[in-house]
Amino acid sequence: MKFANLADAGDRLAPLLADLPRDSLLIAIMPSGIAVACRIAKQTRMDVGAAFLEREGEVVRVTELPPVEGRTVVIVDDGIETGTAARAVVQAVRDAGAARVLVAMPVVPKEVQAWLDLMVDEVIAIDRPLARRSLAWHYEEFDPIDDDMGRFILERQAWKRGWVTECVPKSGEAGEAGESGEAEAVVGSSD
Repeated sequence: MKFANLADAGDRLAPLLADLPRDSLLIAIMPSGIAVACRIAKQTRMDVGAAFLEREGEVVRVTELPPVEGRTVVIVDDGIETGTAARAVVQAVRDAGAARVLVAMPVVPKEVQAWLDLMVDEVIAIDRPLARRSLAWHYEEFDPIDDDMGRFILERQAWKRGWVTECVPKSGEAGEAGESGEAEAVVGSSD
């Protein structure tokens, strides 16, 4: 199955999340996850937050995460290849006290879903291929975005829609790594 682009992937995922409570929080894995999450939010009216990551070799560390305690959280990205980023964000969201954790992505390989099912309450995916492939293979037009563009999209969508949300914690606010420890999740790839 191919998606036209990131927006198309979000548009196709949104109906699968329509039954979730409206106060659920979409957490986009930055940067490309924001393009998918904003399209979901457009249809579901859920708030959008972001998980920012730092990568060092095969180690992924969550450096920024909005407050999630007691909330239903839906982790969104452009898809999964190895699952290392998703695993780090799931662990950070769990550690920060989310009441319920779901993963909603356009592409989740079956081998990755097997261990994701053990970590989250539900995995929602459109395409569940048997084997892992580059995410670009699943898109007709795959144009990933950088962190600056991801932040711009996140802030623009929040302002445009009038959302009251703590999408991106400002430097020095709680939730940033090193202050509260809530966003400290480090995962090494075993792939």
